[in-house]
Order: sequence, then C-alpha cells, then structure tokens
Amino acid sequence: MGLFDKVFGKRKKQEDNIPKPELINTADILFTIPTVSNEFPPITDTSVTVKFDISIFDDDWRQNEFLNFSSLPLIEVEIKGIKNIWDNHSKKFEGKFTAFTKCHVRNTIGEPNLEIKLAQLSEALVKAEIGILKKNGNYVSNSFSLKTTNTDYYGIVNNGLVTQLCISQWNDNTTQEIFTLTKLFNLVFVNWYHCDILRHEDE
Repeated sequence: MGLFDKVFGKRKKQEDNIPKPELINTADILFTIPTVSNEFPPITDTSVTVKFDISIFDDDWRQNEFLNFSSLPLIEVEIKGIKNIWDNHSKKFEGKFTAFTKCHVRNTIGEPNLEIKLAQLSEALVKAEIGILKKNGNYVSNSFSLKTTNTDYYGIVNNGLVTQLCISQWNDNTTQEIFTLTKLFNLVFVNWYHCDILRHEDE
C-alpha cells in the first residue's frame, strides 16, 4: 500500500461506487443569447454605501450599449457575426423562445473608451439619481448606475469621466432619452441581441 493510500484510504473501493463521467456532445449545448462581450469588468469585495444599486448577470454586460459614432465600421463587423448566429445557429422551441447552438464573442469592437463627464450625463438625464452596479451579486469596480423615470443606466467611470455606458432596463419612452444622448455626445446605441443600431439622425 502506498503512502497516499495509507493517509487517504485505498482509492479503488471508493472509486467503485462513483459513477463514470459521461461525455457531453458540444453540439447539444445551447446558449440563451446570440452574443457576449469579450471584455468583462473587474469586481470588488469592497462594500460601497450608496442610495441604490442596479444588478445584472454576466451575460447582460454590454448587451445594450452606447459607442462612439466613429465605431460604426467595427459595429457592422460584429453585427455580421451575430446575424450569422441567428441565420445558421438558432433554434425555435415550441414557438415560445429561441436558443442558439453557437454564441458570437464580440472581440472586434473592444472597449468603448467614451469620454463623457458624469455630471454632464446626469444633467442630460434631468439630474438622474446616481448609484452603483452589481454583477452576479458583486460590486463592479469604478462602476456607476443612473435611474430615470424610464430607464436604468450603468457603466464605468474613471476620474469623473464615463468610459462605458449601457442600459439594463427600459420602457417605451427610453428611445427619446437614447436620441438625446446620441446627439449630445455624438454616440450610437446598439442592441446587440437584435442587431439594432440607433443614431440621432434616425429620430
């Protein structure tokens, strides 16, 4: 008997009762969304005292986001990849929901690198309340959230400048807020799931 068996017990008898692992066919794996961001924000264990927070899941990160107008060519590249997923790797189940056999990772667009003053953004949204973002129950480093009557916004802020700006919750009146921000800050808004682009000239 080897030293390992003396300390931990002979493994053979233990393994006899353990079911053999089954191989999973990767073709059977389904995704609930057609695309995800290639970048994810750092999280922190530090507790933050704020009036409120907005919570999202991993897959929600940057699914509805504002990007610089100059990013349009890269946006089109990513949308082409997402449309390929919809056209060739989507399945409808009982006419109720769609799942995907592949998921497009957006690795062309990169970080948004916006340069918007947080105070100016809050003013544009009629002095919206400012909070923080949680992802999967953990605080996101250097994050913020904004609430208006219609919309929940979130993003990343560094030295008072918003570098990433996204939307987590909205209603029918959110579109007008989007047009206000795209016009004021020369941005475009992208809903990656549906491959929709909003620009202020579309108003």
